[in-house]
Amino acid sequence: MGVQRFTDLRAWQACDVYKKRVYRLIEETDLARDWDRRVQLEKSVKGPPAHVAEGFGRFNPADFARFLVIARSSLMESQNHLRDAVDRGYITEDARLECDRLAGAALGEVTGLMEYLHSPEALRNARRARERRIASRPERRTANLAPPNPEPPNPELRTEPEHEPRRKKSEV
Repeated sequence: MGVQRFTDLRAWQACDVYKKRVYRLIEETDLARDWDRRVQLEKSVKGPPAHVAEGFGRFNPADFARFLVIARSSLMESQNHLRDAVDRGYITEDARLECDRLAGAALGEVTGLMEYLHSPEALRNARRARERRIASRPERRTANLAPPNPEPPNPELRTEPEHEPRRKKSEV
């Protein structure tokens, strides 16, 4: 049936793998002690998965693609920060190349998703999804208003007491 959650997207998954590897690299090297560079690098690698997720939540191909542009920019920014870390002697060139391969994979997935979002197929799929949401709106509203587990009415099981005829005070 397609992608149901942003975590199902290959673009998000690739960005997340890259982010986690860079986080590990920061902790394992002298980058952990240079707070300014560390913060810059952490911000640039945490952005792409967040932007992919936010774009997915927009339900609009054009908006989604705009967030992917930002994700791509952050991926490239982080690649630059890693080059700077090599220049400063915080990480090795081999470590940078390993991260660069992961960033390249993430860039490829994000770019591929951007291209899809600009296609006529994406627009058709978005229109169909919007129509399904609109068509199911009354059912969702009814489901939200109904009690969580309503019990079916059973006329043989009466929970309210039967009314007895009123007695006069003298009969009591």
